[in-house]
Amino acid sequence: MRYTTIAAFILSAVLAGCSSPARQTGAAGSRDTVRVQQPPDKAAACFARNAEEHSGALVAEVYPRGDSAEVIVRVKNGVFYGSGNFQRAGSGSSATIVLNVKTTGRRSDLMDALLEGC
Repeated sequence: MRYTTIAAFILSAVLAGCSSPARQTGAAGSRDTVRVQQPPDKAAACFARNAEEHSGALVAEVYPRGDSAEVIVRVKNGVFYGSGNFQRAGSGSSATIVLNVKTTGRRSDLMDALLEGC
């Protein structure tokens, strides 16, 4: 009986060590929904331009899709930096922005810089 208990404990410890760690949501990233004044295609192009101007290490790709547009921003080494999904909302757009970065300042300052003029 005692060996069974010890074996069960060892097995559970081994299995716990093999499990993947819990993903930390929001530790380095964020998801925000905002309204912008431009229609999706123009707002997406604006977001892409601002990202590339924010850092020379970033490359943005814009994918227009009728009444919506998507932007994928990566670091030049291919690492995902963020994305924007722009949906028509009246004469402007509703945008869901995902940023996978840590900032030294306020996150709202980064968001304002990426959406400036959009």
